[in-house]
Amino acid sequence: MTGIYASNAGTTIKHSLLAAIVALLVAGPARAAIIISEVDPSGSSATSNTYNADWFELTNTGAAAVNITGWEIDDNSNLFANAVPLRGVTSIAPGKSVVFIEGIADGSTDATLEASFKSFWFDGNIPAGFTIGAYGGSGVGLSQTADAVNIFDSTGARVTGVAFGLATVGVSFDNTAGAGSTTLPLPTISTLSAVGVNGAFASFAAAAGQPNEIGSPGIFVPEPSTVALAVLGLVCTSFYGWRRRRPS
Repeated sequence: MTGIYASNAGTTIKHSLLAAIVALLVAGPARAAIIISEVDPSGSSATSNTYNADWFELTNTGAAAVNITGWEIDDNSNLFANAVPLRGVTSIAPGKSVVFIEGIADGSTDATLEASFKSFWFDGNIPAGFTIGAYGGSGVGLSQTADAVNIFDSTGARVTGVAFGLATVGVSFDNTAGAGSTTLPLPTISTLSAVGVNGAFASFAAAAGQPNEIGSPGIFVPEPSTVALAVLGLVCTSFYGWRRRRPS
C-alpha cells in the first residue's frame, strides 16, 4: 500500500508541476496577454480627420478571453488615482483587438464619436467583429508631443503601460511587438504605422479626398514570435489534457 500511495503521490506531484508549467506558458495571469497594440495621440487634431478624438487599441494575445470590467486608463501621470474607466467593452476575446476612443466624462458623445470613427476609417465596410469602446474624463488626454498610456485593472494594479514621444499627425504608433511594462519607467514606443505592415492601411476617407490617416484600428497581425508562443501553449495544453485522460 505504501508503494501504491507513493506512486500516486508522485504522479500527483508530476501533474501539479506540469499544470504549473502550462499555466506559466499559456496564460500566467490572464491579463498579461493584454498589450497596447496601437496608439494615436494625434487623432484629436481637427485638421487630420472628421472624428477629432485620440484613441488607442488593446489586443488580447492570449488563448482565453480576458475580463476587463473595471479597468481604467491614465496618461503620463502614471497613477491609478488619476485614471478614468474604460467603457462599452467588458471582455476581449483571444486574438481580438478593441479600439478605445476618447470622449467626455459622462459618455454622452460616445455613440456619435464611434459612428464618425467607423465612417472615417471604413465607410460602410466595417470589418467583421470590429469592436470599439470609449473613455474620458478630467486630466486624461494623449498629448501629441509626449505622453503615455497606462492600463490598470479594477484593483489599481498596472496591467501594462507604454510611453511615446512626438507624434506624427495622421499616423498611429504601431506596437505590434507588444512592448509594455507593469512597472515604471515605461518602455517608449516609436514605430509608426506603415501601409501594408502589420495590417496597417490608409483610411477610407483618404480615398474620398479627405485628410489621410494611416493605422490598423481593430486589426492585429501578430509577429512570428507571438504566434510561436501561442502554438507552444496550445501544444502544452493538449499534452497535459492527454496525460490526464490516459489510463493509469
